[in-house]
Amino acid sequence: MNNTQVFKKYTSVHPGSELLQKWYHMTPEDNVGCAICDTKDYKIWYELGLSKAVVCVKCGLKYITPRLSRRQLRQSYSEMFYKDEVFTKDFEGRKHDFYDPVDRKNKIKDRHYEIELTNCLTQNGTILDIGCGTGLYFEGLKGNFKLFGIELSQRAAEYTKKEFGACVNMCEIEEVDYKKDFFDVINMTYVIEHVSNPKEIINKIYRWLKPGGMLLVSSPNWGSIASRFYREFFRLNLPHQHILLWEEKTLKMFLNEAGFEVNNIYFPYFKTEYFNLYELKRLFRNSFYRILLPFFLKTGYYPPLEKVLSPPFWGNIMVFECYKRCRT
Repeated sequence: MNNTQVFKKYTSVHPGSELLQKWYHMTPEDNVGCAICDTKDYKIWYELGLSKAVVCVKCGLKYITPRLSRRQLRQSYSEMFYKDEVFTKDFEGRKHDFYDPVDRKNKIKDRHYEIELTNCLTQNGTILDIGCGTGLYFEGLKGNFKLFGIELSQRAAEYTKKEFGACVNMCEIEEVDYKKDFFDVINMTYVIEHVSNPKEIINKIYRWLKPGGMLLVSSPNWGSIASRFYREFFRLNLPHQHILLWEEKTLKMFLNEAGFEVNNIYFPYFKTEYFNLYELKRLFRNSFYRILLPFFLKTGYYPPLEKVLSPPFWGNIMVFECYKRCRT
């Protein structure tokens, strides 16, 4: 069996069918082309149930099509912090409660590059966090900052306003505007992979940021070792949310063309909650299961999801440290 056949067979019955149930609580409505160069031509990379991961033949951007429409995405995100699944365990038994003090400490560690870079740059700047959620980035900052946020979830926005005194706009990025050259730092942690119109958004960010100001962009990395090895079973495949499948080269190209100088690219792992003996053991175990999965399926054995999905590993996440340069 080839990779596509293996994935289709595995997800046709339990436990693999749980993936498709999670991803496709709504049926994707939009067939789209490349969000960077508008080219309609693409090559299929792999299939993910109702959607495909494809590669633009012109610029190389990887993306999802068909995908949820803008209306569907907004509904999904606005409901996310209310659904019980946010406060229960994921496929791997890991808890995700963004209001729990212990879980918040772990998630703040995951953002250590963004937080450290901001604290080193300024102690009293004006900061915008796009997709601020429950204020994890704000909680790690040390200084007298003026905090602004953009967040779709009403519950998360209200929490961040109350806890951090931030001015939070509860809307999409396209629906808000700020003064030109207003922010010292703009942070986007796990946002750029969700947006359907990255060119429009990055142009707004460029206008809002002061000359020489810092832009921090964090995203899953579909050019990572784990992504290339696990393909359909890469842990960060979420076609109902992650619709732009950035790699280091495509995101760097995109940011450079938008007027930003990429100073450094970081790959958070060793200081996060995911670097431990248990996860390292899983790395070897799951790689073994992934290689032998075609054989297992032929014998009628369907391993649990926690044994076939890629575990956390170095390179899965990338953080871009960028600075606004004057456009010529």
